[in-house]
Amino acid sequence: MEVALAATVLALTLVGMIGAIESGTQMLDLSRKQTMAAQILHSEIDQLRVQNWTTISGYNPGNASATVQPGNGYPPGPTALTASNDPSLAMFIAQYPPAANIFTVTRTVSCVQPVQANSNPSAYPSPPLLILVTFTITWTGVTGQNYTRTSATYVGLNGLSLAYQKS
Repeated sequence: MEVALAATVLALTLVGMIGAIESGTQMLDLSRKQTMAAQILHSEIDQLRVQNWTTISGYNPGNASATVQPGNGYPPGPTALTASNDPSLAMFIAQYPPAANIFTVTRTVSCVQPVQANSNPSAYPSPPLLILVTFTITWTGVTGQNYTRTSATYVGLNGLSLAYQKS
């Protein structure tokens, strides 16, 4: 009887330890991927900081007579970023190749000032002065749950004015 009771206690202890190890592994995976996601988002914001206004907005202040086409800069609306169309993400994937299959990164550009009635215009009605660029990264954890992190920044004609991040 004592041996059966001891074996039962040992079995319950082992089951509890296995559950704790599984939970710890899930938390470690989530923590690791959240850290990588934050690094990718910070890298995207840093890459944006080194771009000039013409590259971001598609508007050259020195050529005011030209039609201001949103697609000449970063296209308005969401754009899926990959290693082939984004140098910052390409650099991260070169250092950690599995990231290409883990993370999905999207850049969304919208004109804040002047206010756009059409969220996807073929041409701005007047030169853009302030643009909101939002980066969203998504991934699936080992449990199958989807996670998202977002980082956004306002870019103005005279430079970067504000950046914020939310999970």
